[in-house]
Amino acid sequence: MIRRLRHLIYSLTLVAACVWPRRRTRRFRLTILKLDRLGDAVLSLGAVRVLVREFGEKETLLVVSTVAEPLFRAEFPGVELLVLPPFCERYFPDLLAFLWRHAGSLRSISTETLVCLRHQPSDYLHGIARLISPKKCHVSRWDRAGENVSLTFPRASWVSYPQASESSCLELEAHRRLVEAAIGKRMDAEALAPAVLSVQPVAGRALLVCPLAGSAIRHYPPHLLASAIHEFLKRVSLPVEFCLPPEADMEPWRSAMSAVGIQEVKWHRPATLVELLKHIAEAHVVLGLESAPAHLATALDKPGVFLLGGGHFGWLAPWSKSHKQVWLHHGMDCYQCCWQCIHPEPYCITHIKPEAIAEALFRVCQQAPADA
Repeated sequence: MIRRLRHLIYSLTLVAACVWPRRRTRRFRLTILKLDRLGDAVLSLGAVRVLVREFGEKETLLVVSTVAEPLFRAEFPGVELLVLPPFCERYFPDLLAFLWRHAGSLRSISTETLVCLRHQPSDYLHGIARLISPKKCHVSRWDRAGENVSLTFPRASWVSYPQASESSCLELEAHRRLVEAAIGKRMDAEALAPAVLSVQPVAGRALLVCPLAGSAIRHYPPHLLASAIHEFLKRVSLPVEFCLPPEADMEPWRSAMSAVGIQEVKWHRPATLVELLKHIAEAHVVLGLESAPAHLATALDKPGVFLLGGGHFGWLAPWSKSHKQVWLHHGMDCYQCCWQCIHPEPYCITHIKPEAIAEALFRVCQQAPADA
């Protein structure tokens, strides 16, 4: 009963939104719908690049999130962007306020093909697609979670989300399947590998540490991270730099580094994506978690060691551009818990040994000079 009522409310809301006055009609052969976080946006770069090449820059519209806008503007300067909020959690007031602001501009888009590169379904995405009303939608059929959705994509051509992938993480394989469906020909996975082309990586001289991820449960404890860096510096002499978001508290990391005798640390707080990319591109080696910096470093083919937990293991990582990227994890029987951890702490992350991190850093650093 509740589900039927929800479906009725959402359907009537969209009917009302569909009588909103249109703005000047804009015509495209292709609309790419990728409303997501920054790290997920990085993973889509290869797929977007192939689609833009096939359909044409001037014939493509990119619908992207506010957080990923700078990345897409830099990578696809000749493609028109429509920038929207990445998510819309609540019907009231979030969805209603969104429709009030954007229904007219969405209805003014005339497109032959829509490709949705966010695979988890939501009525936010469904509503956007319905207002655009393309002749055909290419979307993934996601069956990994019981999302509470009431609507669906219009005129959808479904592609099954992969259960396994031999060459990459599942997200990249899902992108490959969608691209093949949209362009009607086979694609090699390597051709869709994410790459950041707007920044030129250089031979840096510092260890850049990016210790934060999107949620605290995915963090590696500061004292263990400091221990790993200390062990690494016994073998390789490099300056140490930390990269933290502007709002993050640096004290846990500063204290942990001081406790192991590392006093000289350079601290960065990049306020923009351009600044973050600059620090990553100029590093000698990057140490981080499964987060946007790890994906950016990998897309730039920088040497790096990245710590990966088991909550969504294999979905968004591990993946690599070359032998210069190493992903470390601690296998557990409870993998794929969607970060609903049953232990006192996430052992899949906290049981990664500092010595293993130090050894992996040493190995990738041995590769770096020859590739610089």
